[in-house]
Amino acid sequence: MSLRPTSEEPGLRRALPLILICLASWLSLAAPPLAAQDGDPVAKPMPPVPVPPLTPPQAYEVESVELSVDIADQRARVLLRQTVRNTGKGLMELDFLVPLPLNGSVSGLVLVADGKELAGQIYPREEALGIYQEIVSRLKDPALLEFAGHGLFRARAFPVAKGARATLDLSMDYLLPKDGGRVDLDFPLANSLTQGRTIGRQEITVRVRGESVGGLFSPQDGVSVERGRDLATAGLRLDKVPPLPSFQLHYQEDPGPMGGLVLSHKPEKDEDGFFLFLAEPRSLGQDEAPVPKTVIFVLDRSGSMSGTKFRQAQAALSFVLERLGPDDGFDLIDFSSDVSLWRKETEAMTPENRSEALEYVRSLRSGGGTNIEGALEAALGLALGDRPAYLIFLTDGVPTYGETDEFRLAENAGKGDLGRGVRIFSFGVGNDVNARLLERLSRQSNGQASFVAPEEDIEDKVGSFFAKLTNPALVKPSLASSLRSNRLIPERLPDLFEGSQLTVVGRYPEGGQATLTLSGQKGQERQVFSYQANLAQGPTQNGQQIAQLWAQRRIGQIIEEIDLAAQAVPNQELVDELVGLSKAYGIMTPYTSFLAVEDQPLADAAELGRIAQRNLGELEQLTGEDANWQRATKSELAAAATPAQAPMAMEAKISGLRAMGRLEKNLGDSALIPPTIIDGRAFFMKGGRLIEGSLTEEDLRKLKAVKRFSPEYFELARQLEPGQMGFLTQASPLAFSLKGQGFLIEAE
Repeated sequence: MSLRPTSEEPGLRRALPLILICLASWLSLAAPPLAAQDGDPVAKPMPPVPVPPLTPPQAYEVESVELSVDIADQRARVLLRQTVRNTGKGLMELDFLVPLPLNGSVSGLVLVADGKELAGQIYPREEALGIYQEIVSRLKDPALLEFAGHGLFRARAFPVAKGARATLDLSMDYLLPKDGGRVDLDFPLANSLTQGRTIGRQEITVRVRGESVGGLFSPQDGVSVERGRDLATAGLRLDKVPPLPSFQLHYQEDPGPMGGLVLSHKPEKDEDGFFLFLAEPRSLGQDEAPVPKTVIFVLDRSGSMSGTKFRQAQAALSFVLERLGPDDGFDLIDFSSDVSLWRKETEAMTPENRSEALEYVRSLRSGGGTNIEGALEAALGLALGDRPAYLIFLTDGVPTYGETDEFRLAENAGKGDLGRGVRIFSFGVGNDVNARLLERLSRQSNGQASFVAPEEDIEDKVGSFFAKLTNPALVKPSLASSLRSNRLIPERLPDLFEGSQLTVVGRYPEGGQATLTLSGQKGQERQVFSYQANLAQGPTQNGQQIAQLWAQRRIGQIIEEIDLAAQAVPNQELVDELVGLSKAYGIMTPYTSFLAVEDQPLADAAELGRIAQRNLGELEQLTGEDANWQRATKSELAAAATPAQAPMAMEAKISGLRAMGRLEKNLGDSALIPPTIIDGRAFFMKGGRLIEGSLTEEDLRKLKAVKRFSPEYFELARQLEPGQMGFLTQASPLAFSLKGQGFLIEAE
């Protein structure tokens, strides 16, 4: 499809005014903003920059947005391809406004529409802000303010025939910013074509070339990463959702044998900062053998395991046996009312032992009670040596023989386990297992508990898990910093395996140059890795995502502490912290989703605490579908690798909770509106207004009203950071705080 004008002369007549006005815009100088008076952060507005009128909104669909980025030696070649279809009744003109990356250097920018290169204009940030203001004023559409703070590229393409498609390719060279050895990609995706629309398909592919790349991290949920010898590829696909505002990726150059990445953010001078530390072992060389390990498989063969469950469990055990290496040790323990050991001591994985063990597994039959105490005593009594040891414990029930009290069972297991560092990985099969017991066993050994739903395949679940345990890269790891750090999550670091990542989040009171030291064991050798980092002493671009991730993990940790304490009345300090974090960051849990009810006030902290405490009583369920689901949910929060910020994801989560009947019983049929996340802050719909969760009743009484599209509104935009522009673009009135002053953005 051609986008050329029907004749050269009319095209020239049409383009000439546009060229002249763009030139005038480029040469005009915007007046500097006036200083605020008497402590009022809102000052008089700058005169608008004259710009050509934007084409009014038209009827079209955005079928796809594709971002392809190739990075080598800190230089990125970017191609942003967007395909739209004219769904209107006549010809359509495309007016293309694209925000440019905030950091780094852009060059070689070209826009091609269906094979034809189009002329365009680049505006620097200050001038671009005036253009955004003028367009928003004319169209009364605040969505474009999302781009304020960025530079701007503008071009026009016309006409697009009725029912036709147009594909626009924007390509550029982008020198990525670098901080120490860390390279950052932060590319804006939303623009004038996609803003406020549902995108049929969004597909992102980023290829980072080079042998010295490690610690690859994206805060965007759902990103897959594939690694080769000299190529790492990050990919993401989303269907039928609003446009992503941007795509971010961070990686470390020259990482050595253990890649490390540090990101940090300090919201306010008197507030502790947040940091993320990611460690990633490099792949083994061809001549390097895997570290030997010992694996003990403990299988429940009680009567309740009979049928499909037991056959799947046997297949899962066979899967593990087939994949153990020749230098690994192993043993098998099966139990019902009694306990049986395949061998009295662990054995080496020779071909003969593998064959005999597989035959032993095939011969097992189910029947009898559940003697968990005896099985654990037998397993933890084995002589394991100095190699890493992992106990895979699979059961579908509650203890019925021997010790049946979950506290004493876990305590007894800990006496035989913790000193030697055996990691217990528990799998609860079905809905009749004591979920909290398995959590206790795994947590105290620094392992992990998982739950296999009745409709899930045990072999798939265990097999997927065991594939991650193939080669231990760092056992019993610990992290230290030359600067003070606190509230690290997780508190005890899990073992790190080849092909996986270790993610630690924490707080720090003062920023500055710091050395982070990761240490642990690999085989018989002590390993120590040091990383130099500059912990931020103020806010960083998109750094609120680090705070969001820390809060998410802390919420999971709080729920776990309340659960394992098993007190009739949960600790009030923990309950209050849980509610406070949910309000501030919009992280909904089964126990705080009442915050999403429109008529539930936010300012009554005492009442919110009482409701949350009552809801946390649901943790008293030890068996059943709800019990397993609650433990799995809190574990997901505590081990999250990316922040759950997407409103649609939260909306789907809340809808799922409602559908499964797992919301608070006191909600009844109340409408649940998921929080809106802007710059890492949570806003809740209350009385027709979006209210920032951290605002108190006193703050709400002192709000300064600012009418949308007024001069004060646009001057306020000049004081916001790019990530905060969402404060001004919501359809509903919105209350938020800025530098100690509360504002209410009112309808026009």
